[in-house]
Amino acid sequence: MTSQRIVELLLRVWYWLPVRGRVGVTLLAVAQLYWVARFYVCYVRAPWVLYRENVIPPDRTRTLNPIYHEPIDQELLAYLELTERKMMGLGFCDPHRTTDRTTYPLPAVGSSLEHPRFGDQATIVAMRPPAELGTRDPMYSIGFDSEFVDGVTLLTSNVRMPRFWPDPRKLDHVRIPHVSDPAVLYRLHRLRVIARRAEVAQKKIVRGKTPEQRLVFIKRRHIDLYKHLVHSRYHRRSAGGLRLTIRGAMLTAWRQVFPWRNIDQWWLRRRARSVIRLG
Repeated sequence: MTSQRIVELLLRVWYWLPVRGRVGVTLLAVAQLYWVARFYVCYVRAPWVLYRENVIPPDRTRTLNPIYHEPIDQELLAYLELTERKMMGLGFCDPHRTTDRTTYPLPAVGSSLEHPRFGDQATIVAMRPPAELGTRDPMYSIGFDSEFVDGVTLLTSNVRMPRFWPDPRKLDHVRIPHVSDPAVLYRLHRLRVIARRAEVAQKKIVRGKTPEQRLVFIKRRHIDLYKHLVHSRYHRRSAGGLRLTIRGAMLTAWRQVFPWRNIDQWWLRRRARSVIRLG
């Protein structure tokens, strides 16, 4: 059967169809074009762009000197100060602010605190995304982590972004993005710690006494993350920093199509509701 004969048959079928049938076929064709375009953008173009352009530069984290004032984005500063006060009300102390930016007002600032009684650490991140991401709305996150003598770290956060890479094997990270109250989030974290402490002893996290020692502590954690990215084969070392591998570019892009869900979220949501009711 020639191609011309096939075209003639298709035209006869088209004219034979009633108006509703033609509308249905047209809508079906448009839907197929939409899914083809979506497949190209999500599964082909996005990994290629990430592979060519994404790079994690060398760590430039530095301490914000409380004596020498550096202007911070006012909205970010207000959130940071309010959250630090709430953290200190929970028993955390010695906020240590850092940034890796040099443009003013600073669009990204982090703050770490430690709990002298329990040995937990708290991390606050406040940042304004760059304009090329299509939004300038501030992004905030809070995280609590605790370490155990067997090398396992429990991390509880309210990070809203999907995971871009797999967590390290000894990191048990649970995300509860709908909980914004530091007190509720910390009580949920302590429930996790208490449950695991029944089997393995907890060890206190020590950041150091001076700002220099605490900066080294933070940089060491960044180095551990970079080593994990290379070990997981998501990134490779290059002259300008860490670049995505082909495998890493594809999986990083596809993780945005299928956001990760933690199997323990349902239990934590129930716990969160009970904690909020108890005050």
